[in-house]
Amino acid sequence: MAERYSFDDVEIDPSEFRVVKSGQAVPVEPKALQVLVFMVENRGRLIEKGELLNAVWKDAFVTENVLSRAVAQLRKGLADDPKDARYIETVPTRGYRFIADVEVRDDQIQPQAAAPTVAAPTIVPKPQRKTRAWVVVSALAGVILIAALVLVLRRQRTAEHLEVLNSNQITTSSGLSMYPSFSPDGNAMAYSADRGKGFELFVRQLAPGGREVQITTDGGQNMQPAWSPDGQFIAYHSYRSGGIWIVPALGGSSRRICEFGSHPAWSRDGAWIAFQSAPSTDLSADSSGVFPPSTIWQVRSDGRDATQITHPGVPEGGHGAPSWSPDGKHLVFVSVILGRSSVWATDTQGSPPVRLSPDALGNYDPIYSLDGKSVLYGAVTPTANYGLWQVRISPETSIPLEEPVQIVNSGGVRIKNLALSRDGKKLLYSAVSLTSSLQSLPLSPSGEPSGPPVALSSDVGCRAFGPVFSPDGARIAFSSCRGLAGAIPRVWLVNADGTDKQPLTLGPTSSGVPRWFPDGRRILFLHGHWKPSGLYAIDLQTRQESQLASIDRDLEAFDLSPDGKLVIFNSTTAGIVNLWRLNLEDGKTSQFTFDKELLGFPSWSPNGEFIAAEMQRGPDTNIVIVPKSGGPLTQVTFDHALNWPHSWSPDGDRIIFAKRESTGFWNVWSVSKSTLKQRQLTHYENLNAFVRYPTISPRGNQIVYESTESTGNIWMIEFK
Repeated sequence: MAERYSFDDVEIDPSEFRVVKSGQAVPVEPKALQVLVFMVENRGRLIEKGELLNAVWKDAFVTENVLSRAVAQLRKGLADDPKDARYIETVPTRGYRFIADVEVRDDQIQPQAAAPTVAAPTIVPKPQRKTRAWVVVSALAGVILIAALVLVLRRQRTAEHLEVLNSNQITTSSGLSMYPSFSPDGNAMAYSADRGKGFELFVRQLAPGGREVQITTDGGQNMQPAWSPDGQFIAYHSYRSGGIWIVPALGGSSRRICEFGSHPAWSRDGAWIAFQSAPSTDLSADSSGVFPPSTIWQVRSDGRDATQITHPGVPEGGHGAPSWSPDGKHLVFVSVILGRSSVWATDTQGSPPVRLSPDALGNYDPIYSLDGKSVLYGAVTPTANYGLWQVRISPETSIPLEEPVQIVNSGGVRIKNLALSRDGKKLLYSAVSLTSSLQSLPLSPSGEPSGPPVALSSDVGCRAFGPVFSPDGARIAFSSCRGLAGAIPRVWLVNADGTDKQPLTLGPTSSGVPRWFPDGRRILFLHGHWKPSGLYAIDLQTRQESQLASIDRDLEAFDLSPDGKLVIFNSTTAGIVNLWRLNLEDGKTSQFTFDKELLGFPSWSPNGEFIAAEMQRGPDTNIVIVPKSGGPLTQVTFDHALNWPHSWSPDGDRIIFAKRESTGFWNVWSVSKSTLKQRQLTHYENLNAFVRYPTISPRGNQIVYESTESTGNIWMIEFK
C-alpha cells in the first residue's frame, strides 16, 4: 500500500520522500520526515519523547536534542508556531501531539481483470546498503512492460551507490600528510605535509615510483592545495600569512588573491574559487576545521569580486570546507557548532541552504559526485561508525532523495579531505588517527613550571580529556571512550600521580567534563544515551547513579558551584550560545547571560563569587569574568586568538586556559584576574597537536591537561 497524507495545504508522500506545502517542496532531512510520518500515523494522542526516539533512532545513541531539532525543522518548514500550534503541539516535559485533521489516500493501483495480478516491484538494495526509495509501477501496461521496467530500475539502482574495487596507501609519512588534490589528468596529486620544518605543498606522481616535487618553501604553514581545472595553478591557504594564495603548479612565485579565508575550492570552469572565511581551527583528527562565525565566500581567480554566499546562523554554526557542483550552481559545505557537525548544500543566488546529513560527531569535507547526483563525505557517527558516506540528491536543487548510505567502513580511522578524479573513478582522502594523553605539568610554589610534563595516561584512537581534580587534589576525574564500542566517552578516575586508572560510569555519557561535588564522594555528569537525558550523580563508593535534574532544553558544557547547589551551563537559542543557571534544589532554570554572539564554557572561581567564561567576537574568543549574581562583565584577555578557560588557581587570582595564537600552536597559559598579566606555561610548536582543558590542582602543585596529536597518510580508493 502506498499511502499519502494531507492536511490544510500540506501533502506528505512517504514513498517519494517528499513534503509539499502550498505547492512548494519543503526541504526536510530524512529523520525529520520520519518523525512527521510517525506523528501523523499516531495523530491525536500524546507521543512520548522516548517512543519517538525509539521509533526513529532506535539503533543509535542520541539525546533528546536531536528530536528537538527535528521538530523545530518541521515547524519551520510547515510554518507552525509552537506558541499557537496548528499541527504539532508540545506537551511540556513529555512529548508531542499531532492535532491537525488528516486525510489519508491509498494510491494502490488495482490491475485489470484480464491481466495477471503482479506485485509492484521493490528495488532491493545491495548488502549493507539502506535506502528509502520505493518504486511503484502500474500493472496496466502488462506483465512484459513491468518486467522490463524492473530490469531497468535494478540496473539504475546498481549505479546509484558507488562500490569500492580496491584501496591503496599513497604516502607513508610517520607524521601527517593530508589535503590531497587530483591534477586534472588524474596522474598526479598535490598535498600538504610537515617534513620537520612546518607544512609545505608537494606534487607527487601517482604512478608507482613517481617522482615528487616540493612546490612551496617559504615556511608559511601552507595547506589545503586545490588544483585549477586547467592544470596551471594550485590555490592554497597560508596559515602563517593568512588568506588564499595561488602558485604555479610546477613551482614558482606565489601571490595572494584574498586577504582572509582558507580551504579554497575551484569551480569546474576555473572562474571562481570558493572558500571559508575563517582559518582552519587545527589539524586534529576529530576537528571539522572551522568555528562560527565562518561563512562561505567566492572570489574570482584573479582576486576580484569577493562575494559572501552563506550568512551567520543560516544554518547555525561555522560554515566551511566548500566544494562546487559540476554545473557550478551549487556548493556543499559543513556546518560545525559545539562538537557536532552536519553537511549542507546551497546555491550562489541566496536560496536557503538544504541539509544533507544528520548531526554527527564529525562530518568532513563533502564533495559532489561526477554527475552531481550525489554527495560524498567522511563522518563519525554517535555510535562510532567511521567511514565514507554517500547521499543521493536532486542535481537541480541538491535536496536529498534518501538517507545517507555508508559505502566504506574505516574502523577507527577518520576519512577526511576528499578529492575525486575528473573521471569519477578514483577518490583520494586522508586517513587520520589520533593519540591522546593526560599530561601533568609540575609547578613550583610560585606557580612556575618546575619540570617537563609527564604523561598520566595514553589512549590511541580516542581522546582522554576534561580532567578535573577532586577537592583534596588526590584524584582526577576525566573522560575517555577507551573500552567502549563507541565514540561517546564515559567517566574515568585516576590518582593525581597517574596510578590506579579505572572506569567509573558503566556506559557512555554525554558530557566530556565531569564535575566533583564538594564532599569529594560524588561526581556530576551529563547523560543522554542509554538513560533519560539529564544531570546525574554517581557515588564513588557504591557506584550507584541517580538523576538530579531533567533538563527541558539543550545542556552542553557546564560547571558545578563550589557549594554544590548551582549549575551554570551552555545552551543554544537561535544559534547563539549563552549561559543558563540551574538550581539543583528545585530544578528550576533561568537564563544567566544575554550575549548576541557567544558567551559560554563556564568555570567557577574557588570562592563561588565569579564565573570565568569564553566570549566570542568575530573569529576571536577571549576570557571574561561574570559575578555569580550577574551584572557587568570584566574582560581579562584581549587577544586575536582563541582563549578557552577551564580552571582557577587555588587563591582565586589566576585563570588557567588553553590558547591558540596566530601561529596556530596550542599551549597552556594563565592570566591574572587582578593584573591581567599572562604567562605561557607550555611551549608546543606543531600544528597537528593541541592542548585542552588545563586544570590546576587545589594543592597548587600541578596542572593536568589533555594533549592530543594527529597522524595520517593519504590513500586512494578505486571504484567499480
